[in-house]
Amino acid sequence: MIRKSLMLLYALGAYIVGIASLLYIMGFLIDFGVPKGISGNETGGGKSFGLWPAILINSGLIGFFGLHHSVTARTSFKRWWTRVIPAPIERATYLYMTVAMTALLVFFWQPIPITIWHVPSGLAAGVIYAAYACIWLMMVAATFHFGHFGFMGVAQAWQNFRNAKPDPSDMTARYLYALVRHPISLGWMVAPLTTPHFTVGHMVFAGATFAYIILATPFEEADLIEEIGEPYRDYRDRVPSFVPFLKARR
Repeated sequence: MIRKSLMLLYALGAYIVGIASLLYIMGFLIDFGVPKGISGNETGGGKSFGLWPAILINSGLIGFFGLHHSVTARTSFKRWWTRVIPAPIERATYLYMTVAMTALLVFFWQPIPITIWHVPSGLAAGVIYAAYACIWLMMVAATFHFGHFGFMGVAQAWQNFRNAKPDPSDMTARYLYALVRHPISLGWMVAPLTTPHFTVGHMVFAGATFAYIILATPFEEADLIEEIGEPYRDYRDRVPSFVPFLKARR
């Protein structure tokens, strides 16, 4: 029982730091309420390197973050990883790793505060900020579709603590997932663009994130096909990847 209690506390800690990391990234992308935003610190900041070295460093940081996500999310990796890490805290451990990768990205990020567009404060800027908040609400809401606390690693540790069997996996295509197959990825592609003050740093973040998602999604869907089979193939043929109402491929 002590071991199971420690696992539960471990998972709750992952949930707390995971939410904190998410909130930081939300502020990071709009330079609001965080010690270091995408364009520097709260007093303006500046870049430490030249333009092209900064672009290469930042693109590499996004790529490194994405590589971690892609490798640790693969079914084959999880089969091996759960031989090392107990299955009830596998997801929580992944969250701790993601938080560490987020900290590295923010710490080594090279601000490039060259303005591409700037909407002065006022109604238009308020509308953009509201749209930005809605994107993040959409991304969080998408996690409740298949189990928010399972997505954040708490449900697995709680089930283990209660000696309960894991909930059977089930595929449903409702709500956001009836519009697009990857609403969370869509949010990550759109969020960096939704800011009243868009800089070259935002463009690098948005471009590298977009490239990663386009490259990684086929591998993610291959895992889903392996796990779910024909129902997911049918879903893939009916529902577009990222653009709502766009006719899916046959």
